[in-house]
Amino acid sequence: MKYKAIICFSAIDWNYLKQRTQYLMAGMAERGLQVLFIENTGVRCPGFSDLPRVVNRIRNAAGQTGEDVPEGINIFSPLAIPMPYNNFAISYNKFYISLRIRKFLADNSITPAEVIFWTSLATPAVLDIMRSHSWGATVYDVVSDPKFIEPSLEPFEKEMTAFSDITLFASSTLREQYLLQTKNPVLFRDGFNTDLLKNQNHVFEMEKLPRPRFIYIGGINNKVMAKALETLAGHYRGGSVVLVGPVIGGYKIPSRENIYIFPPRRKYRELSGFLLAADAGLIPYFSDKYSGAMQPAKLNEYLVSGLPVVGTDTPELKKLTGLWGEGFFYLYDTPEKIAVAAEKALLEDSAQLRSKRQEFALDNTWNVRVFELLDMLDQF
Repeated sequence: MKYKAIICFSAIDWNYLKQRTQYLMAGMAERGLQVLFIENTGVRCPGFSDLPRVVNRIRNAAGQTGEDVPEGINIFSPLAIPMPYNNFAISYNKFYISLRIRKFLADNSITPAEVIFWTSLATPAVLDIMRSHSWGATVYDVVSDPKFIEPSLEPFEKEMTAFSDITLFASSTLREQYLLQTKNPVLFRDGFNTDLLKNQNHVFEMEKLPRPRFIYIGGINNKVMAKALETLAGHYRGGSVVLVGPVIGGYKIPSRENIYIFPPRRKYRELSGFLLAADAGLIPYFSDKYSGAMQPAKLNEYLVSGLPVVGTDTPELKKLTGLWGEGFFYLYDTPEKIAVAAEKALLEDSAQLRSKRQEFALDNTWNVRVFELLDMLDQF
């Protein structure tokens, strides 16, 4: 392995819901690379709804991450100016973050040529830092199209996809959307984290809820169709629709007495108790160009737990259904039809299908993905 370190500009903080970036960086560290994990510097100016994240950033900057950090991972929580397109803020943030990068290189006695520069952000400051050194390899990792959140990104992202040695896409649909503007587009799907199988516990509040229990894990935001949740809860009046995660952006959760909301877990392993007690996982996303192009990260938790997935027939979930085969997804095309898909998922579910889903996850772990990634990067 010719690389000794990786500098990662993440779109999420280390202690946020565990996703692709954390798994890949932890896997790199396990293989001996030093990782500078730079927490989210933002693609837009924060609003009032971002206050919890701002407070979390201050805690992280003080070293209170709330999660165990693997050996080899160096967390940097920059108190950057949250104005990513302001010229003064760009100059300051670039200077401030570059100081930490230079210290990281000096502390580990490495040169830029021995470093993988990895980013999930295409902001002006990150683009400037990417261009400022002759890095060993440059990678832009895309899990969703950020221009739907912040249109100001568009010209900078075009430069980044043209400049990066590799642009990775977490879904086939995303890769198709970016194909014409990207120098080296590569489909690189998520792996599966099987740690939840080793940390099985009980959440008695969940186990007391009436069955069937449908669970949604992750950010409760405008990607989620409230009408689908309301329809499902109305159809299964004697059952439970369980939402585990932060409510973001003033999202209005339907007023149904059998819709239960639990706050995000501080420890990832705490999710296992919710999943063990669930009957099916939910992905009630809108099928638009933003949400519909994603491979949802929550598939990891659902399939590792053996759960059938009831979801909208987004372009990407339809492709995964064709790729993975029957028994994984039960899709619907309108929120009014979610109950039909849910009934089929519960009717067909069996011990054999649960084993099939878990075996698929075990064959496609993040360890497998990290080996594939390192082989790819060794070509640069």
